Amino acid sequence: MQSHVKLATRSLNLLCLFSLLSTANLSLLTPIVNAQTPILTENSQTQAPQRQRVAVLDFDFADTGSVNFANIFGGASPAQGVSNLIANALVKDGSYSVIERSKIDAILQEQDLGASGRINPETAAQIGRVLGVDAVIIGAVTQFNIEENNSGNGFCVFGVCSAKQKSRAIVQIDARLVSTTTAEILAATQGKGEVDKKSKALNVGGVYHESKNADPETLLSAATELAVSEITREIVASAAKVTTAASFTPNVNAVVADVTNNLVTINKGQEAGLKTGMEISIERVAKEIKDPETGKTLRALTSPIGTIELTEVGQGFATGKVTNGAGFKRGDMAKAGQ
Repeated sequence: MQSHVKLATRSLNLLCLFSLLSTANLSLLTPIVNAQTPILTENSQTQAPQRQRVAVLDFDFADTGSVNFANIFGGASPAQGVSNLIANALVKDGSYSVIERSKIDAILQEQDLGASGRINPETAAQIGRVLGVDAVIIGAVTQFNIEENNSGNGFCVFGVCSAKQKSRAIVQIDARLVSTTTAEILAATQGKGEVDKKSKALNVGGVYHESKNADPETLLSAATELAVSEITREIVASAAKVTTAASFTPNVNAVVADVTNNLVTINKGQEAGLKTGMEISIERVAKEIKDPETGKTLRALTSPIGTIELTEVGQGFATGKVTNGAGFKRGDMAKAGQ
């Protein structure tokens, strides 16, 4: 009987020891599992930065004097062809959000912008504001030609000599990146592409005849792509400048045109550089200082009554929701960047 009690006691002790060891092992394993299993939270997921919107306008092609190579760009004019190549390169890079060409053409036609002549930074910024973009790319093709170089004669038979001919395509493009907020030139760059091709020719009485066509359109197309590649690299490298300029709030003085519930509409919009997310101060004229002789208002003293945050911006208007204050009414002053 005593031996049975000892055996039972020993079994109970072993069972307790096994239980303690199991608990210890679990406590040791738990932190290891937790350390190897990352806990994903909403804050741990990084969000991709918002890309700035750009528009590529037609490049000026007038200075080159080259009009014989329009087929290079698939039927488009050389001015459109170069701008399309730059736009496509920027889309492929992905640093910017590039606006569709059809929208650019529609806005230019509707607003009759740029019709007075070459586009300068001021008109480019104006066009960009109407398009709702952060920057506009403008420029000119300053060189677009083929240079021929004939070498000396080789083997001659009856006045017909073999010769070598070298064709060089040269394309040079100047481009400027213009902020639509400030009309500032954020970057000015130049791209140049040169492509050579050697071919055999026959010299007959001093006149060279190519035995194999050097295909000038192919050479010019390749040179254009090289020049566009240089332009694109510089524009991509200036993306941070576009972001900085886009955050700038322009000085705007507008008037409240309508107040409906919690929404306030003012009489200026994209053309003034306003964008969604901007904060606008709503103020009321407290006192007018007038010229005692003419009665003309010399100065209007205003006092702030609240603020709105723009939620919709169009051509000639902007609407925002009230973020502070109350009692807004038609005719109140709306100010930004002051």
